[in-house]
Amino acid sequence: MNNLNTTIDKVAMSEFDMHYYQLGDNEKQWCHDEMINNKKWLAPFWKQEGYQSETDKLCEELGIFNYKTNKQ
Repeated sequence: MNNLNTTIDKVAMSEFDMHYYQLGDNEKQWCHDEMINNKKWLAPFWKQEGYQSETDKLCEELGIFNYKTNKQ
């Protein structure tokens, strides 16, 4: 089973329009180098200060402030 929700797979899809596991060794090495050397991949939007996910925004609008720690 291949994890298709990884940064390196996103690099592969962006650059080669293929999943990482489908690439040859040279393309995989290129993706690895791109991922560790390009700030685009090192600091994606969801890791930026102040980023709120859609779930966070919705819960805030509904007044649900502790949904991440809410235990049942």
